[in-house]
Amino acid sequence: MFSSINEFELNRNGVSTNQDFVCLIDSLTQIRDFLSELGYLAFGRDMSIFRRIGAVNGNIILDSATRTMESIRYCCMNANLADAYSLLRKYRDDLFYYVYLFAVADNSDFTQFVDIHQLNEDEKNIWDWVHNQQKGLHIGSVLKCIASHPLARKAVKDFKLKDSFDKLADKLNNYVHSNGRLFYNEPYSKLVTENKIKEECKELDEAAIFITMTFLFLVVLINPLLIMSYDYIDYLEVGDTPPDGSQYWVAPFVSNFINSHKDVLDERCDNYLREKTGMQI
Repeated sequence: MFSSINEFELNRNGVSTNQDFVCLIDSLTQIRDFLSELGYLAFGRDMSIFRRIGAVNGNIILDSATRTMESIRYCCMNANLADAYSLLRKYRDDLFYYVYLFAVADNSDFTQFVDIHQLNEDEKNIWDWVHNQQKGLHIGSVLKCIASHPLARKAVKDFKLKDSFDKLADKLNNYVHSNGRLFYNEPYSKLVTENKIKEECKELDEAAIFITMTFLFLVVLINPLLIMSYDYIDYLEVGDTPPDGSQYWVAPFVSNFINSHKDVLDERCDNYLREKTGMQI
């Protein structure tokens, strides 16, 4: 039993004055704001069309992931790092389900009407998801589908994304399932006593950025127009002819995010996206 409710306030007060926690929370805030802006940019462009299922709008996933990142921030504000990691796994799963929608839609001939029993396994997963009855879908199946997409297959291999993801998955699962004494929430005072704060904050920050950058890298490869700047559409809406090549202009906040964090994947990942998609990142 806590001797006083002030124990929680002591946690928050300690976090608010600790530079490592302050930097972590600032980084998570930037990720939250980036995703929020990406959701607005992609709205209306992130429709996927499937046979038998019809049009599916994945924007609800981006919005939810943005809110999950806000919840992760609040966990960190209370020094509850185990909870933050548990939510980070949900954050990862949701973002990559968003990519999964595009990967599956690309292989779905929506012009062909078929019986529900004729849907392939991935299409059936989407059907179940749309009807709120999806069960037992493992993240490994989602990632395997994405990695087999023609536009992503080589990138996954060249940037060794599978190895990095497998290593991170083990860590996230340890926290979700509390697979040892290390994977529980601890009071701020204990983190200070054991001199663990700097390392813990650094690792959580790196994991959040890695997930976000890998998600962005793959979704741009599969559906590059998601990051197209507003300029092209603005010209059309006022009845003007868009400048040649303006469909390849990228929203500045996306370019800034990639350039700020590309070293998490590889310094050449922005060049790779330019070469494969034509987008002027």
